[in-house]
Formats: sequence, C-alpha cells, structure tokens
Amino acid sequence: MAHKGDSAAVPENTMLAMRGAIEIGVDLLETDLRLTKDKEFVLFHDEDLVRTTGQEGRICDYTLEDLLNIDAGYTFTPDGGNTFPFRGKGLKLFTLRDAFSEFPDMRFNLDIKDQDPEAPLLLAKEIRNYSREESVIVASFNDPQLERFRKALPVVATSAHPGEVKRFVIGLKLHVLRLLVRNPTYRAFQVPIKSGKTTVVDARFVQAAHDRNIAVHVWTINDAPTMKWLVNLDVDGIFTDEPDLLRSVLQESGFL
Repeated sequence: MAHKGDSAAVPENTMLAMRGAIEIGVDLLETDLRLTKDKEFVLFHDEDLVRTTGQEGRICDYTLEDLLNIDAGYTFTPDGGNTFPFRGKGLKLFTLRDAFSEFPDMRFNLDIKDQDPEAPLLLAKEIRNYSREESVIVASFNDPQLERFRKALPVVATSAHPGEVKRFVIGLKLHVLRLLVRNPTYRAFQVPIKSGKTTVVDARFVQAAHDRNIAVHVWTINDAPTMKWLVNLDVDGIFTDEPDLLRSVLQESGFL
C-alpha cells in the first residue's frame, strides 16, 4: 500500500509518485484529500503548503487554478538538502478527478483531512460520479467526518476511526470486546504498531480483527525487518513510503 505514492523516491502525492508506485506493482495507492477554496479535492497531506512546496498559506485559501501554478517538487531532496532534483521540473498538485481518470483500474485509500462538514458529502459525490464505489476505501482521523461519509455513501468501505480503534483495543485488553464492539460498520483497522505506550498491533489484535472479518492495515513501515514481522503476523496491508522495498520483502517471503 503505497503511502502518498512512491514517496521516498519522488515528491509525494504527485502524478509521478503514483505512476512510480504502480510501476513497482503496488496493490493500492494511499493518498490524502484537501479541499481548495473553490471546493476541488487535491491530493495533499498538510494543511499548509510550506513543507512540500516552500509556499506560504493553506490549501483552503487557494483556488485550484492558483495551486496548479505552484511547484510541487520544490522542496523534495534525497540528500538532506544538497540537491533538489525535481525543482522546476513542472510537477504540479494533483486532483482527485485526475487520479480517478488517470488510474481507472487502481484501488485507492482516501484519507479525508479537512474538517469542513461538506468534505465527506463532496467526496461521496465524486466517488459516485466516477463509479469508484468498489475500488476505494475511505479513512479519516476525524470521527465525525467518517461518520458523515458513511451516511452519505454507505456502500463504500471505510476504515475504523480513532474512537472505534480505541474501543476495540480497550475491549480486547480488558476481555470485554463483545460488550464494546457490536456489529461494526468499518472494514479495516488502519493503525500504527504502537500508539504512545500502548501496543496496538500484535498477534492477538490481528486474530481478533480477522475473527470479525476486519482487515488490518499498518502504517507507516519503511524497514525490512518490521515488514517481515508484519507479514508473518498475517496483516492484510502495509502502508509504506518504500513500496519497492516492501515488494522485495514479499517476494522473499513467497507472497509474490
């Protein structure tokens, strides 16, 4: 599961990053969604532009036309700032519509970043417009946003929101899972191995999820030993900035 595309090798959430991940042979493209001032979805993680473009301001303060004039490869450096190989190479921000049109056969994990209550409804409309109900899974760290999306488009798979993950982990650790988790509507847990001092992903967690037909997707893993451990744990997906490395691990483990 390519986290923002092939994001260790090229600027994240760009067309180039997505194409690179597909060429490696990933099963799914993970990306983040932000709304522009004129209510268009762009693939972008941060609220503001500084980290990846060097520009000031928030995504929501710019129209799509304005954003398409910004260099999406400006700050990317593979060597700690000595070189910037993608600066001035014409990389632009990338819209969800472009992603759906350019990659009609790829599965997407779409993370709603905005807290704008309209965002889940607009996303549901976009998914319907492109008939992508069966090829996307929707996630959000904002509980109300994910609930809004589920009401708007219940046929689309979603991950568990943070409140639901917490309830499951507590229920599992206190042996009261049947009391705290009844008829979950989510299809996957998308979680780190640890959250603070709490271990989330272990053999017991994976088994309990699988017993309830819930997939386990772990983020964001960029080293081979941890990837191998998770593969042996029988997780269903691994988010990584290094999809080429993960593919090698899966080949060595006999999964490809």
